[in-house]
Amino acid sequence: MQVASTVAVLFLVVLAGAVARLTKIMSDEVIHGVSRLVTEITLPCLTVISLARREFSPEVLRDFLVTLVLSLAVIGLSILLGWLVFHDSPRGRRVMLAGFCGLSNCGFMGYPVVAALNPDWMIYAVAFNIAYNLIAWTLVVSLFAGEKKISLKKALLNVNIIASVIGISLFCLPVTLPDILGNALDSVGGLTTPLSMILIGTRITEFRPKDLKDVDTHLIVLLRNFVLPTLTFGAMLLLPVSGEIRSVMLIMTAMPLGSLIPMLAELYHNDAPFAARAVAWSTLLSLGTIPLMLTLL
Repeated sequence: MQVASTVAVLFLVVLAGAVARLTKIMSDEVIHGVSRLVTEITLPCLTVISLARREFSPEVLRDFLVTLVLSLAVIGLSILLGWLVFHDSPRGRRVMLAGFCGLSNCGFMGYPVVAALNPDWMIYAVAFNIAYNLIAWTLVVSLFAGEKKISLKKALLNVNIIASVIGISLFCLPVTLPDILGNALDSVGGLTTPLSMILIGTRITEFRPKDLKDVDTHLIVLLRNFVLPTLTFGAMLLLPVSGEIRSVMLIMTAMPLGSLIPMLAELYHNDAPFAARAVAWSTLLSLGTIPLMLTLL
């Protein structure tokens, strides 16, 4: 019941975002600015404060590292699966579809859902997000660019990776943030959930029924929203991991298609309109698939 009520509240905020977009309150410029605000400021603040206020224990640190390794494996194998499933597609589309398989919207949607369900799980969500950023800015970017050389430097300089390192350092070291700084980070980080959900609402309004004609759209949404999280959760049941890790792995993989792929498609002159349509359709359907997946918890 708690899961259902939490998700219902989040989706009401999504509805507010859709209304804001339809009534022209959220223009393209505003959406872009808020997206940068969340990605570069509120999300890093949430990461730091979530870890800084978590009491250190060797068991939690061990589970953090386990989650990081499992996340790298799940994301990497999902990309490989997508590469194999869409082997007949032109290379440009194949790259996007494989990237979609590996990269869910774990930042904008995964963090808020985890934080709303159990703030103590955030440390494991951070581990998943570190794996996400490492693979996104190395392997996936290299696939888009058609390069064989992978740049680890670009991934490590990502602001969310830096925030994760700071947060983990504060978690491991006997350091307590001053109340003023901690409260400031908490206030700014607390904006992540409502702003993220409002942004998701604006994306849903971009969907048009005519977008359903593309078969690849349906297949990638089926994989991302249902098949991959189900397979991930099944694999976690077979492994000797804690319930917290299992829950976070399910939540983060059950999120819809990641918004990073359309941005990369635009940057590398790929089919960005297709990518944007797929994200909108996946996000719209996630209003039903996320509660469905969370019943497994």
